[in-house]
Amino acid sequence: MPDMERSDVRGRSDESPARTEERNGVRDELEGRLVRSGVVLSGSESDDQIISLANAVEAFETSRAAAGGDSMVNTPESSQPDDPHYVLPRRRDDESVEAYVNRVRDAADSI
Repeated sequence: MPDMERSDVRGRSDESPARTEERNGVRDELEGRLVRSGVVLSGSESDDQIISLANAVEAFETSRAAAGGDSMVNTPESSQPDDPHYVLPRRRDDESVEAYVNRVRDAADSI
């Protein structure tokens, strides 16, 4: 996963326009992947939370693939998934990022 930290190797703030543009591009890419996977974002997630979400979803998708689950059939939008365990859990409206990440990781572990 690309680094989205806001400081250089010496711990100083790196707010150069190029660095900011790169960080924003990475964030946009990760948010796009999450939305395509069916994750609901509020828009208030921090960079670190977006990375945590992306890592949890990636772990879930890796577990599903290793178990032979089809990523095209077992989606949150699917009316008849092969196996409900292969469907990424939906994020509840009132669910914090941390709680959702934990739930997704638990779901990945249970596959």
